[in-house]
Amino acid sequence: MQRHWNKKYYYALVIGLIITIIALFSAIYFTRQNAVNQTSDTYKDFNDLKHHTTQNKDWKISTKHVKNDNILITAIHGGGIEPGSTEIARRIANIGKYDFYSFQGLLPADNQRLHITSTNYDEPQLMNMLAATKETISVHGFNGEDPLIYIGGKDKYMAKAIRTELRKAGFTIKSSPKGIEAMSEDNFVNQNGTDSGVQLELTTKQRQLFFKDLKLDKTTRNNSDNYTHTFYKFAKAVHKGIEKAK
Repeated sequence: MQRHWNKKYYYALVIGLIITIIALFSAIYFTRQNAVNQTSDTYKDFNDLKHHTTQNKDWKISTKHVKNDNILITAIHGGGIEPGSTEIARRIANIGKYDFYSFQGLLPADNQRLHITSTNYDEPQLMNMLAATKETISVHGFNGEDPLIYIGGKDKYMAKAIRTELRKAGFTIKSSPKGIEAMSEDNFVNQNGTDSGVQLELTTKQRQLFFKDLKLDKTTRNNSDNYTHTFYKFAKAVHKGIEKAK
């Protein structure tokens, strides 16, 4: 009987170890994949992108200014680059009546080539908006098959408040892996009046859950009837966190 129990315990231990190893390698793979995406940008900065592409055909910029407000919500990899980031950023801005900025890829395919990493993104309109704000919340997409949110940025107080509200709402939050911590002073999110901000990285699966049938295509995203309860719940939680930390 003891030998039988030891055998069962051994098999359970081996299976648990295998699952842990698979999970670890998956995390490493997705982190490296995102790092590759960030370091293999087609364009070195916004001026380079603008010189080789056409505004309102290949990409567009959407902004919203609210008087006497010190909070800016951004999605610089919106549209087809990191699908879902523009829509959720806009919703957060609308709820809180915050300033809003989004660069959106409009290409029929391969919008990733319009990606400029946050430490190199220097589009003039955004730079002007940053100069007039004290807090920046930057929404991004991150590769991942599990619904997760990674929170980074130099404003630890604001990050903690948002993290708390998201967890209360049932979302899974993890510390940002190496490469997306958003701690660099060159990251635009930290270039406002307080030299600090918060970066939210949402996995592919998390963004899919914001839309009906888990679709991230342009037609689905452009119709608010396709927004799910999870979409609104997420935006509400982020808004609550911002307001509590203000």
